[in-house]
Amino acid sequence: MQHYTSLKDLDSLQVTVQEAIELKKNELEFKTLGEGKTICLLFFNNSLRTRLSTQKAAQNLGLNVVVMNFGSEGWELEFEDGIVMNQNKSEHVKEAAKVIAQYSDIVAIRAFASLTDKEKDTAEIVLNSFKKYAGIPVVNMESATGHPLQALADAITIEEFKT
Repeated sequence: MQHYTSLKDLDSLQVTVQEAIELKKNELEFKTLGEGKTICLLFFNNSLRTRLSTQKAAQNLGLNVVVMNFGSEGWELEFEDGIVMNQNKSEHVKEAAKVIAQYSDIVAIRAFASLTDKEKDTAEIVLNSFKKYAGIPVVNMESATGHPLQALADAITIEEFKT
């Protein structure tokens, strides 16, 4: 799996759920798996649970974690091609994704829908731009059309409480 941006990226939801249930029995079993690797968590929108749980999961796997808050740290990325960048957009995603990829092995992104343009929202421009330009695996921490980490957590909980 190159990217995890929707449940469709999984080879098998059932197998993944069973593996996750087993992993919960010993959360540090793979604590050296990510040794020497870095995940960059990019937040275009604020988060509490997703940020904490993703950061903790990454640390449990031995990954270094870098967190960037695009939405609240005073600058934005440009996503449209052929645009003269001015005002508050100081970087184009083409360059930013490549720079982030130089310092990271995985990039995880949280970018909500704008709720002003349905076509743009469903195009998932943030996720798809990073998939196109970063050259490293991209994980969806919630987007306009889905929240696959939460969907997986829900599937795990449902499986655990079946009987």
